[in-house]
Order: sequence, then C-alpha cells, then structure tokens
Amino acid sequence: MTEHFYANPFFWAMVSMLGMVGATSLFSEHKLRHSLWFVTIVLLLVTAGRFILVLPFCPQPRFDLFGLNAIIGAVPLLLTLIIGAKPFFTVKWWAPPKKSMGLKTTGIYGVVRHPIYLCELLWPLGLAVVFGSTYGVALTPVWWLAFLIHAIAEEGALEQELGDEYRQYEKKVRGRIIPGLPI
Repeated sequence: MTEHFYANPFFWAMVSMLGMVGATSLFSEHKLRHSLWFVTIVLLLVTAGRFILVLPFCPQPRFDLFGLNAIIGAVPLLLTLIIGAKPFFTVKWWAPPKKSMGLKTTGIYGVVRHPIYLCELLWPLGLAVVFGSTYGVALTPVWWLAFLIHAIAEEGALEQELGDEYRQYEKKVRGRIIPGLPI
C-alpha cells in the first residue's frame, strides 16, 4: 500500500519544524521579517504541521487511556485557553520586538517569560492525547526544544531593544517557557 505524503505524520512534523526555522528568522535583520505574507505562512506551517500529524488519518501507533483520552487531553487544552487568552490578544507576539512595545511583567508574565510558547506546547500535547497520537506525545520534547531555541533568539532581540529593563525582568522571572525552569 502506497502512503500519500499528506498521511505521513513525519511530513507534518517537518512542515512544522520548517515553520519554526522561519519563525526564528523573524529576529534576523532580513526585510522578510516585516512581510505580513511571510509571517502568515510561517505561522500556518508551525501550527498546521503539529495539528495535522496527530489526526486519525496519519497512521501511527495509537494509545487508549481507558477511554479517558478526551478528558485527559482536555486538561492541557483548557490550560492553553487559561494561560494564553490574554497574551494572545494583548501582545503583538507575531512581530519582532521594538523599543516602543512596552514590556509586560504582570499576570502570567510574572510567572513565565513566554506564556504563548508554553501554550504552543500544551495545545498539541492535549490534541495528541485526545487522538491517542504516540508521535504527537513523543514529539512534545522536540517542540519544546524548537521553542526554546526560538525563545533564546527572541530574548536576544528583546535585550537589544529593551536593554537593562529586559535583563532585570529575566533575573526576576526565571522561567522561559516552563514556570520556574530557566531552560
């Protein structure tokens, strides 16, 4: 039986990682970082790859948590909504940092420096559990590493734009993506 590329979960994992590389390039000096089309394509790649690879039409080992996959998977999905709702709508998370942007240090930003990236780990994990996707769960550490590299690049740009204000914030809020963990 011939497998189509669009049914291969590893194809979608690579699509997502290609999007992550593009997202990290948003912190370069290249003029593409100001292109709405480029940013949109990057965001679509990052998101679509991680969403599609867990769906039932992508063959992979599946697991069943005693019929509780939907309930257990709903926990990280609900956390995504709780943690990410306000930052998603109040911060220009898709744009490179600018001096005029103002640094957020309260609320969830007083606990973790990149709450949207935390959500970017939680929602695919929740969907992977809902659909019993072994690959989706197994790739969570890979997504974390990709977002960690992205966060490090972003923090370099934030330090360049905001200087000591951002360095003081880094000392106060240790957690980059996971609360309390500086990595």
